[in-house]
Amino acid sequence: MTNDELNPKEILEKILKRNVDQAEVYFTSSKTLQIDVLDQKVESIDGVTDQGLGIRVIKDKRLGFAFTSDFDEDILEETIDQAIHNAKNAEVDEFNGLPRGIVVQAESSAGLYDRAIIETSVEKKIELALQIEQTAYSTDKRIKKTQNVSYSDSEVEVWLVNSNGFSGKFKSNLCGASAQVIATNDGTMEMGFGMDYVKKFADLAADKIGQEAAEKACMMLGAKSIPSQNIPLVFDPFVGTSILGILSSMLSADDAQKGKSLFADKLGQRVSSDVLNIIDNGRLPGGLDTSPFDGEGVPTQETKLIDKGMLKTFLYNTYTANKGKTKSTGNASRASFKGQPSVGTTNFYIPANQHKPEQMIKSIKKGLYITRVMGIHTANPISGDFSVGAAGVMIENGQKTFPVRGVTIAGNLIDMLKAVDAVGSDLRFFAAVGSPTLLVSGMSISG
Repeated sequence: MTNDELNPKEILEKILKRNVDQAEVYFTSSKTLQIDVLDQKVESIDGVTDQGLGIRVIKDKRLGFAFTSDFDEDILEETIDQAIHNAKNAEVDEFNGLPRGIVVQAESSAGLYDRAIIETSVEKKIELALQIEQTAYSTDKRIKKTQNVSYSDSEVEVWLVNSNGFSGKFKSNLCGASAQVIATNDGTMEMGFGMDYVKKFADLAADKIGQEAAEKACMMLGAKSIPSQNIPLVFDPFVGTSILGILSSMLSADDAQKGKSLFADKLGQRVSSDVLNIIDNGRLPGGLDTSPFDGEGVPTQETKLIDKGMLKTFLYNTYTANKGKTKSTGNASRASFKGQPSVGTTNFYIPANQHKPEQMIKSIKKGLYITRVMGIHTANPISGDFSVGAAGVMIENGQKTFPVRGVTIAGNLIDMLKAVDAVGSDLRFFAAVGSPTLLVSGMSISG
């Protein structure tokens, strides 16, 4: 059976003849392209195509899963057999179940797919990558080398059907580019990074990527350490998304239910200052992770996790929702047909406020503008304690003065969230995670 002949509905019908209570067929077909350039030459062009389907069956509250990328009739039958066998040997779990009461039958790809991404020639995509590198060099003569410059795009087609009446499909794609460059001056060397990922090829700004990478590298030349002290910190949007990245798992109902999150017992409580909001929105226009439904067929939605400092809810898939006696938030995440649904974010971000970043900096007599943190993933997810390396630029009398490196920021995540005094107007997404500039009142740094 070829991909064109494959029909998940027909496979579902075969499964339901095998005396199971519930069944699901999840098909995906994906393509990726990556172009790497160095010194104005193409280093590599890699394209990968992957497709297959995953089968979940439930019998007497026992769940079985199997997958295949071979659509031969005999192999499909073996995959069904394997899923049923796995269910028979699984433990009973009262919370197993597929979503109910959701019926979607039309293809829903509006706003998700840009034909220009696939129709633009590889040659033009190479030109774009070369342009990024050239822009980095021309931005500042201190840029002596590029470490990595790349263009990439990807597309995925999803078709999901289940025995509770759901049938839905969509097609989505995106493209992006990044640059990592090295600046040198007076025997010192610094690295800078720029990136942008978008839903429309026409929105990809090559010049801005190269310029940003060059400016970040040059900005840090001559960086030095500073004495230990307690001062206000300003996190740039990239650092803000780094912090959000570790909060994402802590706001998962799965981690909360297992007691692996510092937010586990704080539902309905204040966990940040009232100027801070955190949202997950699977329907955000232009969002890289926007889709009509999640990895189980539940419609995606906007979920306010932290609203004016109060923890309102967690992110749920069907299993954790059943366990928590609530409804799924449409956050069943599947990396591919090879895996079962877990809880994951979609477009996860701190919405912008009215404060301009330059005004936030001007309000500070002495502080530190943080552009990079190292080791944030080592934060304790249960206690929230963290100690991370950081680099940035000193703020004195409302002005950025000299670059700083070799400092450590230590504290507790909830204490830090409660110390957020202002949220900037400059929301920026790095992939599907976004943050504006954040001003945090006095935090302990050590040099």
